[in-house]
Amino acid sequence: MSGGILGKGLGSKVSTLLAAILWGGSMFLIYNKNYATSKSNDLSDVPIDTPLTREFQNWMNVSMGGSKIGYTMQSFSNSPLGYVLKDYSLIRIPLGGSVKEIYLDSYAVLNLDFSIKNFTFGLVSGDYTTDVFGEVRDNKLGVKIKSQNSESESSYPVPKGVYMPGVIPLLSSLRGFPKGEFALPTFDPFSLALNEVQVSIDSEEELNTDNGKQVAHRQRITVSGLSSTMWVDATGHVLREEETGGMLMEVTSREKALDIPEVNPSGHDILSELAVTCQGKIDDPRNIRDLRLQIEGVDPGLFNLSDDFQTVVSTNPLIVEIHTGRIDSSVLADKAPFLAADPFLQVTDPRIVDTSSKIVGSETSPAVETEKLGRWVFESVKKDYAVSLPSAVDVLTVKKGDCNEHTALFTALARAAGIPTKMCIGLVFKDGIFYYHAWPAVHLAGWTPIDPTFGQDRADATHLKLIEGGFERQADLMRVVGKIKITILASPKDL
Repeated sequence: MSGGILGKGLGSKVSTLLAAILWGGSMFLIYNKNYATSKSNDLSDVPIDTPLTREFQNWMNVSMGGSKIGYTMQSFSNSPLGYVLKDYSLIRIPLGGSVKEIYLDSYAVLNLDFSIKNFTFGLVSGDYTTDVFGEVRDNKLGVKIKSQNSESESSYPVPKGVYMPGVIPLLSSLRGFPKGEFALPTFDPFSLALNEVQVSIDSEEELNTDNGKQVAHRQRITVSGLSSTMWVDATGHVLREEETGGMLMEVTSREKALDIPEVNPSGHDILSELAVTCQGKIDDPRNIRDLRLQIEGVDPGLFNLSDDFQTVVSTNPLIVEIHTGRIDSSVLADKAPFLAADPFLQVTDPRIVDTSSKIVGSETSPAVETEKLGRWVFESVKKDYAVSLPSAVDVLTVKKGDCNEHTALFTALARAAGIPTKMCIGLVFKDGIFYYHAWPAVHLAGWTPIDPTFGQDRADATHLKLIEGGFERQADLMRVVGKIKITILASPKDL
């Protein structure tokens, strides 16, 4: 396999996460189940007898690494239907020698107490589009996820309403910025799961902005261990926001926000900027089957480091041995989770089932079926960077993408063939550094990693698995971005 194909195959995992982070500022929903605790106030306890009459638009520059990559706009207004909260963002990310444009938008109608009546969200980038719709009726939140080629629906109980994080600055302002800690259960449409957001409101600070010096309250918001910090003025407008991963948003005028400089595709590249440097050398990385690494900046208790092809030798220091040429045997007590469909893996969709059946033909050996499916995905899906929430049916139709798309499609096809399959997320070695990457593993005699992005029937031992699961786990990678360090302790001949 040529270096060019391999380079294109490296997944744009982190760029998708950064897009999700930006979107997440208005994307995940605050599920108001039981706010008040002995150590917190109730952020939703705001006056509701007098409607909020002020309306606004708030424009912000979005930058990363000191370079502007886009803008975001939030507006708040009154309408006969209720309050209307809108967000729109455009970011341009240099990625693998090209520039990817990402459009993000949301529209929500709110009740007088700021809880949601209904909402829509959209993500558009290149060949992929994802929309999320939600509506609250009879204390239930109905959610529909729609892409170009598929739809799925879910329902969640919300007995006391559901809120958007975009209203947190407004609620804080109306409460008078009470100092303290707040614990708020949340619903995340990316993962279709309930999480918890921690909000900490601190004292006032003076900021220098494009609009002059302004006084703002600092707030820290943490979700699943990922933190962002925002500075909010007395009227509830966000003046500055610092996100995990180095993304920065700063208030500005509409004219300045819309003035986006040309992005040099051959200059600053997000994959290279966020890749992990390492000490040591690996010769012929695509063909090694054993590797031992020392890893810093990773809490082993928060990640899925142990597997049939990967062993934690020591936790202090953290040493991991990857042995893809020697798979430990294991018994899968419950196959169901690894054969199941979800909103992004349409295992039972006739298009997935028919394609899987045609590929494996009359073959009955799971190992040979795996090889056939992996080879078909490698040969059929064009290697190109994508910023998307990969849906298997969409990838089957578009046949273009990076490791996310290859992994999603293979996982759905393999599960449709009755092969227990999971998705691994972590790092892979190329050109002297480790890049963020995704690949599947199938359960034969034990969990066996393969890589349809690279065309590998057996993934090489430079595949360091950090976590496993779907997009709902990918945000966990942001815990280690910019922090992880790797030292190569032993080459294959030393093991």
